[in-house]
Amino acid sequence: MHNKRLEALRANPGGEWRPADIEITASQYAMKFRKVTGTHVVFTHPSVPDCVAVPMKQKIRAVHVKAFVAMVDRMDALDR
Repeated sequence: MHNKRLEALRANPGGEWRPADIEITASQYAMKFRKVTGTHVVFTHPSVPDCVAVPMKQKIRAVHVKAFVAMVDRMDALDR
């Protein structure tokens, strides 16, 4: 699946991303997400054994974006 927002996340992981940007992309890939204790959003998918947590109120760092993109890539690899 080609997704412009995912490609933008991949190209600029250190950009000014908000949790909503990642939530929109997650919903397009049928990922579940939950807000844990008001500090982080946790993204999961049944086909991937691990999850990714992204801060809600602090700046989203490149490491968070890279982990999210890697999770989507693992999902795509399993679909093939």
